Amino acid sequence: MELSKHKRIRNRKVIQEMRKQICERCGKPSYGEPHHVYTVGSGGGDIRENLIQLCADCHIAAHAGHVGKEELIDIVAEREGMTSDNVIKANRKAMGYEVEE
Repeated sequence: MELSKHKRIRNRKVIQEMRKQICERCGKPSYGEPHHVYTVGSGGGDIRENLIQLCADCHIAAHAGHVGKEELIDIVAEREGMTSDNVIKANRKAMGYEVEE
């Protein structure tokens, strides 16, 4: 039995809307596109709950595992006025998982 892979959400408009001039983690100047908390490779979509603007140093640290996903989720949750659990649920739902409401 073959499991089908969920098609991830792609939305260039949301990515552009989430671009900021400052890092949401440390406040330093930031350039480039936002970081995906749940990686594109793992099915992470282009949704507000999965994007965070990071400076180059924080972005590199996040990819190297020196900044935990939990910390980034907490920052996104505060920005979106949600709980961290609801940010996780929004991402899992966008990735095609069944989520209890």
